[in-house]
Amino acid sequence: MSSVRILYHHRTRAEDAQGVHIQALIEAFRTLGHRVDVVEPGPARRRRARDSRPASAAKGQATDGAKSGVEDADATPTLAGRRIPHWLYEVLALAYNVPAALMLLLRCLPRRPDLIYERYALFSCAGLLVARWIRRPLVLEVNAPLSLELQEHGDLVLRGPAQRMEDWLCREATRTVVVSHSMAEIFASRGVPRGKLLVMPNGVDSRRFHPAVDGSSVRRRYGLEGCRVVGFVGWVRPWHGVDGLLTAMADRLRGGATERVLIVGDGPAVPALRRQARALGIEEAVIFTGAVAQEEVPAHLAALDIAVQPDVTSYASPIKLFEYLAIGRAVVAPDRPNIREVIEEGVSGRLFPPQDWEALGSVLAQLLDDAEARHSLGEGAAARIEQGGYRWVDNARRVLEAVDERNQRHVVAGA
Repeated sequence: MSSVRILYHHRTRAEDAQGVHIQALIEAFRTLGHRVDVVEPGPARRRRARDSRPASAAKGQATDGAKSGVEDADATPTLAGRRIPHWLYEVLALAYNVPAALMLLLRCLPRRPDLIYERYALFSCAGLLVARWIRRPLVLEVNAPLSLELQEHGDLVLRGPAQRMEDWLCREATRTVVVSHSMAEIFASRGVPRGKLLVMPNGVDSRRFHPAVDGSSVRRRYGLEGCRVVGFVGWVRPWHGVDGLLTAMADRLRGGATERVLIVGDGPAVPALRRQARALGIEEAVIFTGAVAQEEVPAHLAALDIAVQPDVTSYASPIKLFEYLAIGRAVVAPDRPNIREVIEEGVSGRLFPPQDWEALGSVLAQLLDDAEARHSLGEGAAARIEQGGYRWVDNARRVLEAVDERNQRHVVAGA
């Protein structure tokens, strides 16, 4: 494929998994030889000017759902550091389309992109409007059905308009990228043509995350030599189920001196987890690293014997899951449809009934006592990345191939 000029638009200011995803995909397009111009909020541009690297994966592995540039959509909205009511946040999200459309048009005039790629955010339609004005295809990337997610986990006020705009954007985009078949079913049930939906799970940079990464220095840092280590890596939020992981491991940790839980990352749930560890009498066996620099994340993963995704929404595609797999460790995750799309039970990981912490404890106990099983799962995990093509550069290639295929169909239909 010849070089493509891509105009990438997002309004995400977060430095969590969203930032990792955005920067990784931009770099993947460029690796394939394509030109990418980025239109983003001012704070994001300033942050990128200070540090050209993607934000730390351990500094924010959420569900990788898209969030508004006004503020973190799963937190209390703020503006200029002050809390604002959610209705005002939603109005500002709508109003942001005006400056966003102007920025996109100004960038389009001298460069005439071949494609606009927009990361979906609540009430964001600037990308679609500009794509229509300049008659270029739009790829809409949807990492979470926000109208649904914010009803369940937030305080969405304009629920009807939010869902109607979300569905309209997904129908009208040239292609809508969703991260799981489960999410595709949500949109298909709401009237989005299946032919518009491109299911594309998240990925990993296999140059940084691979089985040869050495975790021995991390083990020495935290006194883990000779220990069997179960861990979680990510921005720790209450719904990630890390409290369930501590519950599942409590008996093992109280009963022996050679097993540890390593929580890599920070987040709003950490204080409660520290209190829980004290209450369970396992405080000495649970290590909290705090936020970790991005370049150190692979080594922290390599320090684990078992990497756990305690819980996840039914439609998400957690970046941490692909990093777990790529590093070649035994992976344990909840048995949800979106997780089964990636992990084959007993081959590339182990699954347990969602939020059944007793069952999770049983799976972890089996693996902790069976080094051969851990090794076999680790090999299967690493192989799954190759088999599934779960790399950012593969995703970038799929996007462009899907757009090219659709354009060719339109040319044939119009002949």
